[in-house]
Amino acid sequence: MKSKSLLLLAAFIATGVAFVANAGERPKPLPGQNKNTVSQALLLCPSSLERFLPGDYYYCDAARDFWSGRDASARESLKDAAAWASKPAQYALGIMYFNGDHAEKNRPLGLAWLALAAERHNPDYEPAFVDAYQRVTPEEMAQANVYWQELKAKYADNIAAPRAKKHFDRAFNDIAFAVNFGGSIFIDGVAGVQMSDGVNGGEGAYGQSGFSVGRYLQGREAVALAGWQSNVFVGEAQLVPISEVVNRGKAKQAD
Repeated sequence: MKSKSLLLLAAFIATGVAFVANAGERPKPLPGQNKNTVSQALLLCPSSLERFLPGDYYYCDAARDFWSGRDASARESLKDAAAWASKPAQYALGIMYFNGDHAEKNRPLGLAWLALAAERHNPDYEPAFVDAYQRVTPEEMAQANVYWQELKAKYADNIAAPRAKKHFDRAFNDIAFAVNFGGSIFIDGVAGVQMSDGVNGGEGAYGQSGFSVGRYLQGREAVALAGWQSNVFVGEAQLVPISEVVNRGKAKQAD
């Protein structure tokens, strides 16, 4: 497995928030970056985003907490994000617990989170899960299955993804008229994002065409739930051992 700092870093790069986490130290910018660069990236997490995409919002909130050295708060925010089907959050939790990186080391729990992160066979997350799976003992595997089945009741795609989709659709319906028929939308910290190449400059509410804001939000939702609806279940969904998930992933890669 790659070094724990690089794996945890990879998860946060997925949202445009990049930093290196060193044990016993506060997070620092990457080489060539400065505090202003990182703080600007963190402005991509306005509180109003929670109304539409809570998975994205809480994941960004976790990044802010890590940047401030609040590891416990960051883990809680990652769990909040994971409950809204955030695969980057589930992946980050898996790396943290498996390696003991900013969390008490618990390899079975880490493996269970990595299994959830790999649920959609995303190549950014699945290799780490398979690698971790190959490293655990039979006793750790048995405990990982216990954790996995407990976590699935709240965090698996068949539960969390419909929750996130329903939440987004309800909030998006409130602005649907402006999106479809013109007009401006004022959403604190969100409406000005596209005007500044992805970095929201300044504070307060920004006005932008309903169509542009709608496209921006729909694009973020598509990324957040990418690959979810490709998982088709026939009949009742069944809990299966983690080993079967690995075998399914290998079979899919062989096709």
